[in-house]
Amino acid sequence: MKKVFFYGDSNTYGYDPSFYTGGRYPRKERWTTLLAESLDGMWEVAVDGMPGRMIPGAGRGTSMVLDSLRSEMPVDLLAIMLGTNDLLSMRHPDASAVAAKMDNLTGSAKEELSADILLIAPPRIRFTDPSCTEPFVQGTEMYERECLEQSALLARYYREIAARHGAFYADASSWELELAFDGVHLSAAGNAVFAKELEKVIRRL
Repeated sequence: MKKVFFYGDSNTYGYDPSFYTGGRYPRKERWTTLLAESLDGMWEVAVDGMPGRMIPGAGRGTSMVLDSLRSEMPVDLLAIMLGTNDLLSMRHPDASAVAAKMDNLTGSAKEELSADILLIAPPRIRFTDPSCTEPFVQGTEMYERECLEQSALLARYYREIAARHGAFYADASSWELELAFDGVHLSAAGNAVFAKELEKVIRRL
């Protein structure tokens, strides 16, 4: 049986934004659990998701990713879904700057690993009226529009990065995913759809 290792942020962690102290959806509702169940007997699923995680920089940042991966070895596939928090940390979200960081991480991982890589473009940021009260939203229509546009543009850059480094690619920004009230995190229903869409991707590899 093959093994896939998912490295991501709060949407990989299974964060439930209705809990403001780091709550998670029940294990049975997280896309990682649902995916593992659907791939049972074919793939073992290992997960390292952390709320707030951004794409690590060169040097020690990349080493931390590789160390986390090595703790799960042997691994056949490293799946990375990051970039949302990088965009949200910017006053003016810039997908090209985020993509440059991912390009470095993907290239470094490719050089160091024998495992294949799956680069996943994260779901689009789609702020709603309630989400505008959240502390991570600057509260302007321009910022909301920039986040939506740049998170969509990020998917195109990630496709190019995957092709350049010989990695597999999945575009979660194109999936019909329900988000929670904050416009960033997957809802329970969104987790279920995400699992089904990613299952299709994994089965084709």
